[in-house]
Amino acid sequence: MKNKNFDLDNLPKLTIFKVPENYFDELPMQIQAQTSGQAKVIPLVSWSKKRTWGSIAACTVIGILGYFTLMPKQDSLGHEALAGIQNQEIVNYLIQENINQTDLAEQITNNKTLKFKDSELLDNLKVTDKDILQSVDF
Repeated sequence: MKNKNFDLDNLPKLTIFKVPENYFDELPMQIQAQTSGQAKVIPLVSWSKKRTWGSIAACTVIGILGYFTLMPKQDSLGHEALAGIQNQEIVNYLIQENINQTDLAEQITNNKTLKFKDSELLDNLKVTDKDILQSVDF
């Protein structure tokens, strides 16, 4: 076989397709006749009771998860927040919560096992000698 270049100009010009007579004159009327009938509408989604209740349940679950996920979290209180509270209010709170002296004493012994010195505890509390003397009963 010889390798020849393909040339479109050398191809014979033949008409192999024929359009029927008056085809383009009658085409719009044929299209209109076929489309003028009532079109059947097919819904994309068919709803049922199961699907409705499933959708409601899914939205409810998403709402509950969103509430617990995006709920604002309370940060710990800073030193400034407790500085404005009077000592008597703290004592009243401890009485209201039914925290007695033995519980506080256990807390102090637990702190001693953590190797805190009493002076460090008082320094961390930022309590003055005057405040201590006012809270002690004579």
